[in-house]
Amino acid sequence: MSDQAQSAAATARGLVLDGIFKGFGSVDVLKDINLTVEEGEFIVFVGPSGCGKSTLLRLIAGLEEVSEGAIFIGGRDVTDVDPAERGIAMVFQSYALYPHLSVADNMGFSLRMAGRPKTEIVAKVEAAAAKLHLTPLLDRRPAQLSGGQRQRVAIGRAIVRDPRIFLFDEPLSNLDAELRIEMRIEIAKLHRQLGNTMIYVTHDQTEAMTLADRIVVLRAGSIEQVGSPAAIYGDPDNLFVAGFIGTPKINLIPAVIDGGSLLCEGHRFALPGDLAVRHGNQPVKIGVRPDLLRTAIDGEPALEAEVDVVEYLGDAAFVHAQTAGGARVVRKAERSRLPQTGEKVRLAFDAAGVFLFDEAGRRLR
Repeated sequence: MSDQAQSAAATARGLVLDGIFKGFGSVDVLKDINLTVEEGEFIVFVGPSGCGKSTLLRLIAGLEEVSEGAIFIGGRDVTDVDPAERGIAMVFQSYALYPHLSVADNMGFSLRMAGRPKTEIVAKVEAAAAKLHLTPLLDRRPAQLSGGQRQRVAIGRAIVRDPRIFLFDEPLSNLDAELRIEMRIEIAKLHRQLGNTMIYVTHDQTEAMTLADRIVVLRAGSIEQVGSPAAIYGDPDNLFVAGFIGTPKINLIPAVIDGGSLLCEGHRFALPGDLAVRHGNQPVKIGVRPDLLRTAIDGEPALEAEVDVVEYLGDAAFVHAQTAGGARVVRKAERSRLPQTGEKVRLAFDAAGVFLFDEAGRRLR
């Protein structure tokens, strides 16, 4: 780290990761991770299984040793500092509650181990319980609680420590769909109430999009892009990010830049900007979000497709189809006019709303 970078990290109030590498034997799990998290931000690490997101969280917590690089929290170099001295609290995927202790005793356990006065412990437990709607449950044992209640107890155990940074490692993955939504809302409200920095790991992009101030997209141990949910969705840096973020997934349709237009399945579509001048003739993939793929009007270039499945979800409907050229696509459909399985449809898109990627996945537009 340069002297200038060292000085900036030492004065930062949030979290700074500088040149972090982590290897297990000959396998590099994390490679040159550089990230600054502002104090009070809600940051979500997202990526496919095995991308290194949980390992990165454990490095911040001090549960794993850094192979190379430095970690700063509140301007302090904590790279080699004991986890208990870092000012962090971690909420794990498993609740890790003591079954023989009450809710109150589980929440206050770390304070008792630290030798805090009983009056302080009671006050902090009661305050955290009030925030998490656990007050009527303080005398119960974990076996008497639902999954969502147990997760709130685990979060309460972290709150009473009054950490500088909360770390969440896929905390909702053991809950059913309805409870996940409820707890997601509770965590978002908690962040607004407390104002602490929160770093959250998930493979669920819905959680990432709804919770984060900024999303960190990881792949194979490297950061692919950092940005707000709107920026990650609407302005992806490459094909991987565009394909990973978005439900349903973005449509990727093979085409060729040819003579100033896009040649796709025998049809020519308008080519936005001066891409033909800058990139010449080359194979590309057209990235079209499902809400931007539409029924073609008469006379315009269109992809011929056959409907495979229609998903009717009440407030929305998605039409899954296969084009004549073999591309599988999804379109968000008008509920008033849903095609039938096996029906032939003509699909079009506006060139101004699509992304273009080269064969290496680099974004051209």
